[in-house]
Amino acid sequence: MNVERAQDLIGTPVFDSNGDRVGRVGNVYVDDVTHQPEWVTVRIGIFGVKETFVPLNGATTEENRLELGVPRDRVKNAPRVEAEHGHLSDQEGRDLYHYYGLGQGEPTGPDEGEA
Repeated sequence: MNVERAQDLIGTPVFDSNGDRVGRVGNVYVDDVTHQPEWVTVRIGIFGVKETFVPLNGATTEENRLELGVPRDRVKNAPRVEAEHGHLSDQEGRDLYHYYGLGQGEPTGPDEGEA
């Protein structure tokens, strides 16, 4: 999914892996290294005031809906994260990857592997 298309997801209804409605996309977060969409926040609750980070890994898009690769309870019980200045800290990212049971590839810089 490219960044422009991912930004179009903001406000889109979100459904879990069982087809149950979870909320709406609040924001899209892009990986600092790959510049690819990696996370979305989902606005949940009666007034949509609570936002929870959810991985785009395993998610699919159909016309006017985002289907997650995780169940609704997993989203609702996710750790609360406040992304400062539009970014997750490295630790917050690791915690979220761990919570959702996803492996996290370590970013590679241009100098790694050079002697």
